[in-house]
Amino acid sequence: MGIVFGMVTNMIPLLVLAAIIVAVVLLVRRRSGNGVDPGIGTLKRLYFYGISFAALMASATGVFLLIDSAGDTLLGRDIFSRGQTQLALALALTAVGVPIWLFHWNLARKAIRQVPWETQALARRVYLYLVLAVSAAAAAFGFVALFRWWLGAHEFNGLHIALPLVWGLVWAFHWRQVDLEKQSHPATDAVGPLYVYGVSLAGLVMLLVGLGIMLQRLILPAYDAIFTTELLASTGAGLWSGALKTALAIAVTGGVFWWWHWHRAARPPRSETATGVRQVYLYLFAILAGSATVVVSLSIVLFRLLSWSFGRPDFGGADDYFRFLPGTLAALFAGGGLWGYHWAVMQQESRAIGSLPAARRVYRYLVSAVALAALGTGLVALAGVGAGSIVPLGGKELAGALWWRGQLALALTLLAVGGPLWAYHWFGAQRDVARGGTEELAALSRRVFVYLVFGVAVLIVLGSVSAVLFMVLKDVLEANLSITVIQKIKLPLGMALMAGAVGFYHWLVLQEDRRALADTQDVAPEEPRILKNVIAVAPAAAQTVISRLEAHLGSPIRLWQRLDAGEAIFNLTDEQLADARRRIAGAPGDRILLTLDASGITVVPYREV
Repeated sequence: MGIVFGMVTNMIPLLVLAAIIVAVVLLVRRRSGNGVDPGIGTLKRLYFYGISFAALMASATGVFLLIDSAGDTLLGRDIFSRGQTQLALALALTAVGVPIWLFHWNLARKAIRQVPWETQALARRVYLYLVLAVSAAAAAFGFVALFRWWLGAHEFNGLHIALPLVWGLVWAFHWRQVDLEKQSHPATDAVGPLYVYGVSLAGLVMLLVGLGIMLQRLILPAYDAIFTTELLASTGAGLWSGALKTALAIAVTGGVFWWWHWHRAARPPRSETATGVRQVYLYLFAILAGSATVVVSLSIVLFRLLSWSFGRPDFGGADDYFRFLPGTLAALFAGGGLWGYHWAVMQQESRAIGSLPAARRVYRYLVSAVALAALGTGLVALAGVGAGSIVPLGGKELAGALWWRGQLALALTLLAVGGPLWAYHWFGAQRDVARGGTEELAALSRRVFVYLVFGVAVLIVLGSVSAVLFMVLKDVLEANLSITVIQKIKLPLGMALMAGAVGFYHWLVLQEDRRALADTQDVAPEEPRILKNVIAVAPAAAQTVISRLEAHLGSPIRLWQRLDAGEAIFNLTDEQLADARRRIAGAPGDRILLTLDASGITVVPYREV
């Protein structure tokens, strides 16, 4: 019963995902084209592929459990070692799921033979790539377990064969179907890239995690050789430990999955959507993650070195204090490789594209925001150290105490990291604005960044100034005001000064951007809207002219269709429409009746009596 409950529980996320996909398919279908479906119909298609997906998951699970039991039997284990429930469940899922999947899959194939357009249907593409994603995840887990057994890190189990074999075959079969159906359709352009770059990202994460653990395990003996004298007397498992074997299995599996999807499956984008997905993968996941790993690793190293140089008394020995180095250096090397490789790919593709991708703008302003936050925090911490070192507190002079050393190390680390990082990306964005002109000035990512930083700075100033006034007034009312109040207000006061400077600078940037946009846009001043109740009496053929006149007036026009007029062709010039606007604006009252015919527009002001 436990296995059955577990299977039902695991199916709940798949059912929720399927419901979301059905809703997306219906929404996209409703918004696409003129609503004409050249295939078998959306509801029938959803039925075919929805049942096929559920039956395939049940079938693959049943076959997987059968092979697991058979593998244990070949090793001499009792087939009922896990209880009779697993075997009964495996037989039931296989016996029911396989025929249902074959029946509905053949129905879908028959529909494709009758209507070849069915290969382009969004429901089919979602089904194929969803199966590929699920089977790829299960197969990757199985290959990691298989490699761990092969390397001697784990005893053999039927799962080691069943998982990669069953789900690998499911993945290969459906990938073959995708490879045979290479048509492109506007509604399905994003489905394939989402799968390809999603699995590429997952494989890349596995590769880097495995390499990071391996590097850490390889660097640790060298660290021990430098800082300790017990390396030769060590009786541990050595380098070839279970953790290293597991890391190698994860790295190999992730590397294979990443290489296949990145170098083989990720074909050159043929649509704007596919190009956008690729740029998001490059900038917001690969490059941003790699650069963040490098920056954080260097920050940790710098902070610990500064703290050690300032001589905090609770450090202990150097061998214990610097034990973070192997793991940090491993993360630094892995993040540097990730950053460097994808940065080179980005540079090559940017030259080919010839324009600045939107994802690169988002990356640049996102890094600028994070770096600015680090820089501001460092300035506040530095101001706090300065105030606390000069002003006495509680009758004791703090200048000679050791409290400031950790805060000073943190402040210097944030300044050393945040300052150059912010300057590089922000002034790089400013150079892009100088080269890109109106497009860069009006970019959504830039406007969001400037307004967000300015707004957050204003909020910080308001909150900090309120806190300062509260603390000062409290001491005044309690007749306890002294110079030591600086100790209490040093944090909000530093935040107010920092946020005020940041907000003022970005307010200047905002004003400069507005002036630059006004200079580049040579647009005539917009005429004021005419707020009058306008009714047009005209035949249906005058609808186009009425729409153009509405644009001139800036307000809607109510149409009363004439039934006694012929379908004359109306072709009024912009000058005639502008003249009609002037006559409507100059007519007395706020109610206007228009008559339109082939000769032009007649304006009749009226009022109800």
